[in-house]
Amino acid sequence: MSEELTSYSAIFGAVIANNRKAMNLEQGEVAERVGLSQASYSRLESGRSAFSIDQMFQCAEALGIDPNELFQQLTTTVGKLQSNSVKVEPQVRGNTSKSKQENKDNTGVKGFVVGAALTALIFGLASRGK
Repeated sequence: MSEELTSYSAIFGAVIANNRKAMNLEQGEVAERVGLSQASYSRLESGRSAFSIDQMFQCAEALGIDPNELFQQLTTTVGKLQSNSVKVEPQVRGNTSKSKQENKDNTGVKGFVVGAALTALIFGLASRGK
């Protein structure tokens, strides 16, 4: 079985998405409140883009959730994933030395769990009561 791998950004996006869905809000509504296009916001929720600190606080405000609560949900979810053998790593940014080395070696991270797959994994863990 291959090792599952995800990023903190992807997990945070899933946490935001789960809260948004629980409030019956559409991506476009939250995107507008945050000041982003729906497409840009979608990339954040799916883990294809990383949240800035400003965007994290804006999302919390847009959802009416205390930022500390969102961070607690993030850390709890990271712990659950790690206890279920999912490796969590920082998202490699395009301007870092690690990114440049991976591109040179052609060994970029493949098989990152993001978007709907990550959300399904998190729901599965939550339903098992772990």
